[in-house]
Parts: sequence; structure tokens; C-alpha cells
Amino acid sequence: MNPRKADDLEIRTVGDEVLVHHLSAQKVHILNKTAGDILALCDGQRNKTDIVEAICGATSADRATVTGDVDTLLEEFEKLGLVSQVG
Repeated sequence: MNPRKADDLEIRTVGDEVLVHHLSAQKVHILNKTAGDILALCDGQRNKTDIVEAICGATSADRATVTGDVDTLLEEFEKLGLVSQVG
């Protein structure tokens, strides 16, 4: 299954934060840069492993930490309606 961000999100980067306006839920979420990067990678084409690899390649974080963070964030994003699973 591949996570895909919802179609009704307006995403803006402001400094070190990513502002996500979820139009249908009428909510704004403030993410740190890494969480914003993970959300941006949720394109329906990449699976969780692909996302972990992309984040590991862009940072010096170890794979175990990144895997845990991606698992936690994808679960939270799905609860919030920011992503859904496709495929």
C-alpha cells in the first residue's frame, strides 16, 4: 500500500515549518520540516520503504529512527485524513 496525500491540502513552507491547510476539515496543521518532507513524499507512487530511503538519503539520521518516525507520522496523517492508502 502506498500513502497518498489528500487532494484538498494547501501546503506552504514558512521558515522551518510546513503549514498544511486541510480544506474539507477546516483545520491547519503545523509540521516540522521532516514531517513536511514525509507528507510531500506521499504521492501514491512511493511505499513506506521508498519514503524511508528518501528521508535517509536527505538526512544523516539512522534508518531505525527514520523508520519509526515514518511509521508514526503516516499513522497520524491517516487518522487526521491527510493521507490515504492506495494500491
